[in-house]
Amino acid sequence: MNSFIQDSAIDLSLDLQQHYAHLLVFPQCYDSFIPAPHLPISALLDFTNLPPFDHSLMVADLHCFFTSEHCVTNDVPADFLDRSLPPLSLSTQLLNTFSQAYHDGVKSVKDPRFLGNLPFWVVQYWHDLGCAIAAKERWSLARDWLSGQRENADTDLAAAIDEVFSSLRVLGWGTTLRGPAAALQVLDLAEFLSSTPMKGRFIDA
Repeated sequence: MNSFIQDSAIDLSLDLQQHYAHLLVFPQCYDSFIPAPHLPISALLDFTNLPPFDHSLMVADLHCFFTSEHCVTNDVPADFLDRSLPPLSLSTQLLNTFSQAYHDGVKSVKDPRFLGNLPFWVVQYWHDLGCAIAAKERWSLARDWLSGQRENADTDLAAAIDEVFSSLRVLGWGTTLRGPAAALQVLDLAEFLSSTPMKGRFIDA
């Protein structure tokens, strides 16, 4: 297999990249625990069984989540679905470093809070579920802000806010906008529904 080291990263062949992607595919039976991206924002906000993030894990070294010990099963412990998750920024880092870690000889994943090893696909599961949890947190803040604005709004503003609430029942939380705003995700709209300064990238878009 040909490989070239460039900027301290491995330039992976297409076949190898596909192999890594295959290792990260989690069993279909776990799909139902992750809100589908096309699910309306209002439905995501009503999703009550999403686990919380464990922000204490942010101080853990990335190497603590990988081990050279083999995982003897593709399944997970019975309490896995009840566990809190690594924050999204952490699971994103794990996902981004997975190919290098595998190349370096990693054989399985480890949650430093618990005993035992986990299959590779857990990293992808953590990330995908984390995206939904983070989106729910941001849209929850946006909804609360909208509700606060609605309380003392005049007729025109109240009508505009009601229209936004109607859109939340249609727009998929994990989808991409179309037309002139195609560079933005639906989640980016939550940034507009607050009193914080608008980011420059939204103005450029």
